[in-house]
Amino acid sequence: MTLSALHSAHPNTADSGAEAVKVRANGIVINYETVGDGDCLVLIHGAGDNLRMWYEQTPVFSRHYRVLAYDVRGFGETECPQSDVDMPLLAADLRELLRSLDVESAFLLGYSTGGRIALRFAVDQPQTARALVLANSNTGLGTPSPEAQERRQRLMDALERGDLETVAEEMTASSFSPGLKERNSALFERYKQIKLANDAACFARVWKAMAQARPPDLGRLSCPVLLIAGEHDAFAPLESMRQTQAAIPGSRLEALPAGHASALEAPEQFNNVVLDFLAAVRRNESA
Repeated sequence: MTLSALHSAHPNTADSGAEAVKVRANGIVINYETVGDGDCLVLIHGAGDNLRMWYEQTPVFSRHYRVLAYDVRGFGETECPQSDVDMPLLAADLRELLRSLDVESAFLLGYSTGGRIALRFAVDQPQTARALVLANSNTGLGTPSPEAQERRQRLMDALERGDLETVAEEMTASSFSPGLKERNSALFERYKQIKLANDAACFARVWKAMAQARPPDLGRLSCPVLLIAGEHDAFAPLESMRQTQAAIPGSRLEALPAGHASALEAPEQFNNVVLDFLAAVRRNESA
């Protein structure tokens, strides 16, 4: 860990055995946690989430990798200054975080909007990105349905009113397969509480910037790519993930019986798919 880390550590909230620590990078204080040894695997959460969402992944992945999870600018406990935000800036935050921790190369796993950050980073920093996992991530190909656009505007209006409760409830409901709230109320409530641990104003500013981001040239990707889709995903439908796969030469697509938050709804399958993919990447690197 770099000496620039701010050692105001507090107990980890992702049940991983790690401690959350803050470090100044790219002009802001970034909240992160790291656990495990070996090759670095970066976990990037989606819009409305924070590093606490990885509670099903970090304990498993850290048996094989040095897992680094962090709060994206504007979420969780990472700062969000009153300045313009765009996708290159969010990718630069990750670049500077890795530099501050002396990480020269890493595997990247981005969920939802976190996948777009990981994608931008992999295009901009090909020497650092060893492999890329885009989990339930709509990369911006195609046009959102009228229903999706209306839902997004409704949630944005609620955020700008400061009504985080409404946003957390609706986004959580839309993140799982139909009926999950009734089948597994504990999972539903835990994920909702993660979404409530954010600031509505910062969420609105960052989400608006993300919505305006144009996808990078997917053909420029030079690392292995795995796409994970949910068969019941309302935010990144399976068909849109297939379009992304077609646009990324050599990429692989795995569909899980889950909604948008497949890492939480189908964690064992999700974790196995990721670990198998990364193991294959490492074997190919050493061949």
